Amino acid sequence: MANDLDIRLLRMFSTLARVGSYTRTASALHLTQSAISHGMRRLEDQLDCKLIYKKGKTTHLTPDGRHFLGQILRVLDGLDRAAESMSSRAESRGKLSIVLSTSIAHAILASVLREYRESYPEVSIVVRLENAPRAIEEIEQGRADLAIIVSGRLPEGLRAHPLMSDRLQLFFSPIHAWAKKQRVTAAEMKCEHMLLYQRDSVTFRQTEDFLLRSGIRLSSYVEIPSFEIMKQLTRLGLGVALMAPWVATKELEEGSLATLPTPRFKIERKWSVVHQGHRELRPHEQTFIGLCRMACRSMVGTEPQTS
Repeated sequence: MANDLDIRLLRMFSTLARVGSYTRTASALHLTQSAISHGMRRLEDQLDCKLIYKKGKTTHLTPDGRHFLGQILRVLDGLDRAAESMSSRAESRGKLSIVLSTSIAHAILASVLREYRESYPEVSIVVRLENAPRAIEEIEQGRADLAIIVSGRLPEGLRAHPLMSDRLQLFFSPIHAWAKKQRVTAAEMKCEHMLLYQRDSVTFRQTEDFLLRSGIRLSSYVEIPSFEIMKQLTRLGLGVALMAPWVATKELEEGSLATLPTPRFKIERKWSVVHQGHRELRPHEQTFIGLCRMACRSMVGTEPQTS
């Protein structure tokens, strides 16, 4: 007899016991009232006992019905948990597509992926290196799940999860005249050949805004698509770069680069993980964001102290 029990009849009975009405049960399960009545008669025939009775317009449980309900609720709960478990396993075998800039990838990706794969070893990960505008486009078009970017004004429909804040500073060779200074002025900065991050980036726009507010019109500058290249040129004395200290932690520690704050105003950036706002984050995506946040905070918290 037990082998013949239909899980659909068990769910039908538990719903009827909860709402106390054939009509409301039919509405909740998107069935007809006659289907509910037929299903309950079939279940009672299989169990060879009376489970329910009607008093007025309300349905009540018999003693056998109350006992049976207590038993099947545990069974149904176990089935729901099993289904959720299998859904999580299927999700863990999915794919995560990430877009981020080269600089942040160099800084945090190895540590984040090492921890991430311990939790989700079956998730395939696709990493692409793009600047913020391109990364946002990838998210909007659904070609990537998450993007790590310097936050600017986001298009409608995207949602940002903050990671960290940083501040751009002036970097130069240790043999540069500024190496003996405690601070520089806007007038001194005007005369330098500046190395700036590429034009189609949020960082460049923030740098332009800083220069405008400071009244600085550069005599010469060059746009560079890589902070690694910027560091190389700066070490060779071929210009003064605007970078965040975490980009040049190694160079600052070994003394191959020196740094000072920008004059008058600060260039502060906010980093975020961005995704399409209409969807809920999957558990493995939430884990990835949490690991990125920890890695970023650790990185910024251990930056060398500068003047």
